[in-house]
Amino acid sequence: MRALAVLFLIAGVAQAEEKIYELEFESDSNWTSIEIRDDAEFVNAPAGETMNVTAKDGLRSYTISPKKIHIRSRTRGQINMNLFVRSPNNVLGLTICKGSASSYTWIKSEQSRQKNDLKERNHCEPAALVLNLF
Repeated sequence: MRALAVLFLIAGVAQAEEKIYELEFESDSNWTSIEIRDDAEFVNAPAGETMNVTAKDGLRSYTISPKKIHIRSRTRGQINMNLFVRSPNNVLGLTICKGSASSYTWIKSEQSRQKNDLKERNHCEPAALVLNLF
């Protein structure tokens, strides 16, 4: 009986480690890519939730894989979307590239604070964010 209780406890801890977080994304760049740098992954919306993408001037393309999202819009106009990430950690490292140094891109979550941990600048201007998920 005690062994069975330990197994249920271990199973509960394993499930608790894999949390799904909702992130809000916004940009005015004509293209943006978001890449996960650690062992987290992008996932479909959980039951009862929806994923939404809104682009002011329309999208040309939208590609999502477990590690990367790439969005290309028709023009430089505002894009909003919500994303879901499954992570066993309480820190999420992302690299965000955008098409223009004068455009903006941000990601936030109700469970997070953002911190830019890369200050490199080049054509796509990577901005690596660490979201402290709690």
